[in-house]
Amino acid sequence: MPTYDVREAIDLYGPRRAVHDVAASLGFSRNECQELAIVVSELTSNILKYGVRGTIAIESTTSAIHGAGIIVVARDQGPPFHDIELALRDGYDDRGPIDPATLMKRGGLGTGLGAVVRLTDAFEMQSVPGGKTIQVIRYRLRPKKR
Repeated sequence: MPTYDVREAIDLYGPRRAVHDVAASLGFSRNECQELAIVVSELTSNILKYGVRGTIAIESTTSAIHGAGIIVVARDQGPPFHDIELALRDGYDDRGPIDPATLMKRGGLGTGLGAVVRLTDAFEMQSVPGGKTIQVIRYRLRPKKR
């Protein structure tokens, strides 16, 4: 599984290119490749904004039902989520609704993790000592949403 260190803004480009290339090699459409690049961008930028440092790992997978897929694992060293369910809601961070007056200072709208969930088929977050791990999976044949 190729792993990319994330310590500064330039570290965004390696994993973005890698997920795009892996997705294209698995037969994902151009649009789907771009969606996966957005997922990696959001996870990487969250490492930079909220963590101290981290890694992004990308791996292909296969499901008997959904066919080819991609696993993206983001690990960071940093504070835990206060409330992951809030953080997944658009317009919220992990403490509650985002004050519109702080949007420019915080560097985002509070839609990143929600977008990650919408653009992938499986989302799992796990707290680990000193940080957290987020794993997402996107399949070519997407499962029906409930």
